[in-house]
Amino acid sequence: MAGKGIIKSANIHVTGICNYRCKFCFAKSFSRKIMTPEQWRPYLTLLKEKKITKINVVGGEPFLYPHLMELCKLIKSMGFVVSVVTNGSRIDRELVKRMVGIVDWIGLSVDSPDEGVEKVVGRHASDVNHIENVIKVANLIHKHGIKVKLNITVIRQSCEQDFSDLIRMVNPERVKVLQVLKIEGENEDYYKDYSISKRQWKRFVRMHENIVLKSGGDIVFEGGKDMIDSYLIVDPLGRIVRDTGNKRSLNEFSIISMGGLEAVVNVNKYAKRRGLYNWGLCNE
Repeated sequence: MAGKGIIKSANIHVTGICNYRCKFCFAKSFSRKIMTPEQWRPYLTLLKEKKITKINVVGGEPFLYPHLMELCKLIKSMGFVVSVVTNGSRIDRELVKRMVGIVDWIGLSVDSPDEGVEKVVGRHASDVNHIENVIKVANLIHKHGIKVKLNITVIRQSCEQDFSDLIRMVNPERVKVLQVLKIEGENEDYYKDYSISKRQWKRFVRMHENIVLKSGGDIVFEGGKDMIDSYLIVDPLGRIVRDTGNKRSLNEFSIISMGGLEAVVNVNKYAKRRGLYNWGLCNE
């Protein structure tokens, strides 16, 4: 499936602040300045006009954005499916209760089923055992009727590891497996320590591609080349982010008014990586 009109989802990075220090993070340079929900409204309005139906709220760590619930309420009131991608460290029972009816999906990010590896790469905080917490948070989210997506970034330290037990314990409705991606000016100083070869990537895919999710959902795999220019990304100050040639550029949001979404997102790549799926509302 490809062609004009296929692009239905957008990632808005509401803050560049994070309480984790993942060494290969591709968003280290995102602005620490933020916009209020009302400042986001015109951007969301244009995305609605462009037939976007799902908004992924991303960071940094979005639960460090001080207006997160207010923004999610606004996004939901405009008719979007609301997804928040998080490390999960700030989520507790009371927060999940507040999200019911407002947030449709929570994406939880991991790099390894091994806590020791997560600590080495920086996906942890002093008071959080990341993998243990992800499993706990996923169970809590499910109990309140919110869907879970598990995002796995495959790195050199985890490319030989079996994630099937972790996937079973998280019990997600969708699993997205990503090859660690190099972005110049962001993570190239560490990339060589975490990058994996094509052979390692293909072997990891073979190890996991036949996993059947209990939820009946999908497991999808995105190699580095699949990701480049296949996402509609907006930074914390409302600028369109492009990663063409593994180099980041910032563009005025008005570019999508003039050239459409296809001016900034490769439609064929978006389709190939299955960016469009059944996320809970009609996607047409």
